[in-house]
Amino acid sequence: MSAIFTSIWRLLRRFLMALIGLAGLGLAIAWMSGWFHAKVPPGEMEGKKPDLTGRTWVYAEILQTTESVDAVGTVEPRRKMVVASQILATISRITVHAGEAVEKGRLLVTLDDRELQAQLREAEAAVAASQADLVTREHDFQRYKMMYEGKAATKEDYDKFKGAYEVAQAQLRRVQEQVGRIKVMLSYTQIHAPVDGVVTNRFADPGDLAAPGKPLLAVHDPKDLELHASVREALAGTVQLGMVLPIRIDAVGLDLEGRVREIVPQAQEMSRSVLVKITLPADKTSRLYVGMFGRVSLPIGRAKRVVVPASAVQYVGQLELIETAGPNGSVERRFVRTGRRFGDKMEILSGLTGGEKVVLPVPGESDRKEKTQP
Repeated sequence: MSAIFTSIWRLLRRFLMALIGLAGLGLAIAWMSGWFHAKVPPGEMEGKKPDLTGRTWVYAEILQTTESVDAVGTVEPRRKMVVASQILATISRITVHAGEAVEKGRLLVTLDDRELQAQLREAEAAVAASQADLVTREHDFQRYKMMYEGKAATKEDYDKFKGAYEVAQAQLRRVQEQVGRIKVMLSYTQIHAPVDGVVTNRFADPGDLAAPGKPLLAVHDPKDLELHASVREALAGTVQLGMVLPIRIDAVGLDLEGRVREIVPQAQEMSRSVLVKITLPADKTSRLYVGMFGRVSLPIGRAKRVVVPASAVQYVGQLELIETAGPNGSVERRFVRTGRRFGDKMEILSGLTGGEKVVLPVPGESDRKEKTQP
């Protein structure tokens, strides 16, 4: 019997221990759930809102702006001179390198002129021989002319010596023209800068063979540059000759204005765009290089934008908000979405309609940062 009572007692003790454990767990859950604490009754609680006391505010403005789209282009010289030879000859010397500034008339390239000098000496000798022959023919002609006039020579002899004299005159003129032609060709052996400018590129070196039409150097005026922009054919009608357009050169962070000089009246088939040439002001081109990338803004209409001071926009993580004046002089926070920046003004795409009172932040608060336009 004692063994049975012992077994029953063990089972009862285990049951009691489990029951006590469950009761303890229930009490712990009840404690954590706040059953033993006073609860706040349901409903809204009025918190203390900040007010406008000592704060500065402005009205959200409605700004009339010109809508525009960007067209991309490349900085190009208005006039790009390609220096080439007019004769076939070996290059003896090139006096400039790419990037070097040159003045109009400066000697750039010297060609080998030995063969032309020999031809010139030969032609000058032929001139001397023709002059000597002309003197002889002239004496014979004058003698036979006097004899013919005195009836001492026949008409046939007179015509023969007259013809010989005229042939000698023509021969002298021919060799003189040949000397002049060789001198002109000799002038081609020294190539000079056609304008003041900068050497853009150098395509040859001493020892190379120069041929007519083969580029040796490229020269352009760095103060006479243009932006060649490709404008979509749908927008080409908005561009007019003489129109002043804003331009941005990203590589040097330069903003300037250019005037439309030419609109090429032919659309490019591959890009469906029209080439527009915009003259850049000469006093703004000192930092520009040919080939730089640029953007030009093309006006396409007018739009109304809601703007506030850029300093009024606050940032909490990825959220953007501003403070507005609420009823009874309170200050309320309102989430917004910003757009473009116009000077010290920031566009508000959503969250404001214009005319609201926008409260400016207190100077020196570190958690209010001004948004900058990239």
